[in-house]
Amino acid sequence: MAVIEFHLPDIGEGLAEVELIKWLVAEGDTVEENQPVADVESDKAVVTMPAPASGRVVRFAVREGQRLKVGELMMVIEGTTSARSSGDAGEHAASPAAAAPPSAAAAAAPASAPVAASPAVRKLAQELGVGLDRVRGTGPRGRITPDDVQRAAQGPAAAPPPPPAATPAVTPVHAAAQEGAVEYVPFRGVRRRIAEAMEESARTIPHVCGFHEFDGEGLVRVRASLAPLAEKQGVRLTYLAFIVKAATRALEAWPIINASLDAAHERIALKKFYNVGIATSAPDGLVVPVIQGADRRGLLDLAREIERLSTAARERKLTPGDGQHGTFTISNVGAQRGWLNTSLIRHPEVAILGVGKIEQRAVVRGGQVVARPVLPLAFTFDHRVVDGEQGLGFMLTLRELLEGPEALLVGEPLW
Repeated sequence: MAVIEFHLPDIGEGLAEVELIKWLVAEGDTVEENQPVADVESDKAVVTMPAPASGRVVRFAVREGQRLKVGELMMVIEGTTSARSSGDAGEHAASPAAAAPPSAAAAAAPASAPVAASPAVRKLAQELGVGLDRVRGTGPRGRITPDDVQRAAQGPAAAPPPPPAATPAVTPVHAAAQEGAVEYVPFRGVRRRIAEAMEESARTIPHVCGFHEFDGEGLVRVRASLAPLAEKQGVRLTYLAFIVKAATRALEAWPIINASLDAAHERIALKKFYNVGIATSAPDGLVVPVIQGADRRGLLDLAREIERLSTAARERKLTPGDGQHGTFTISNVGAQRGWLNTSLIRHPEVAILGVGKIEQRAVVRGGQVVARPVLPLAFTFDHRVVDGEQGLGFMLTLRELLEGPEALLVGEPLW
């Protein structure tokens, strides 16, 4: 019988890391080639991994909830060699190294991953004479922080003082009533990645947010006139399609908004393509599917793609490609009747647009208080890259396009 090591294959779109959500078999089970053996989750989709060969599962190399990179060992099967190629899966002769537990194999393998540290941290380490390869990072995903460098520069810490004598536990009066009142749910998968992304965004990006209220009368009128035509095409035309179309035009006028900061190489990347992410509420948390080539799509095509992506997100059917290469993000809280809100920028982008619900509001027109539909917008940008004048210029361009939406349709196909 051959010993077959199953390594995580490349599942596409350049994804380098996934999380093992669930084993579908147990150690000792007999499996058939192509039988589903595990569910792994990327940032946007759950992928079921098939067995590379028939045989008996000898051992698992990773546990549920653990992350692994492309090429890492997932499981070992004792059986017949697979006739097909399965990514990095392959047959290896049994050896003491192959039979060693994952922890021992990991300890023996030389570290090859680059040091995760910002330019500021690298400069601090150089000033203090600290080698970053000897510093253990405590930031997200092992990133080295300034405090880590400072501690390393101070040398080994003195032994901590002995803990104070324990005091007798006091039983609360209502302790019995509180028993079983707390439910714990795993903090992993999409929720853990959301937390890491939000922490990274809040920690590294200086956010500046401006609030705006646009006159939505023209938008309401044009949408009402086009909605029946869209319905005949099987498309639900929402205000969001107009906003995406207008945003791409404004991004073309203000390239610095459609950019990302490459701090490691001290440069700003101005993107010449326009892929707009749509923040969508899904069962496990917020996900951001991306409309690829939003600037090249007609209005009804945009509406159709928005509906497809949002439905796939809610049903957890997004593919890895549906969430890649975004250049700008729109967070629409209007669907939940939200008004003005602030949003965290999706790293490495430099801006995000928050959209609220169009509602009738009391406004002053010609010296009179009248009711008009108002569209609330909140624009947040990275002040390291975008100046206030540029951020305001982008929003003024967006105002012109959304308050006169007929201009969005001139010379443009609807689909």
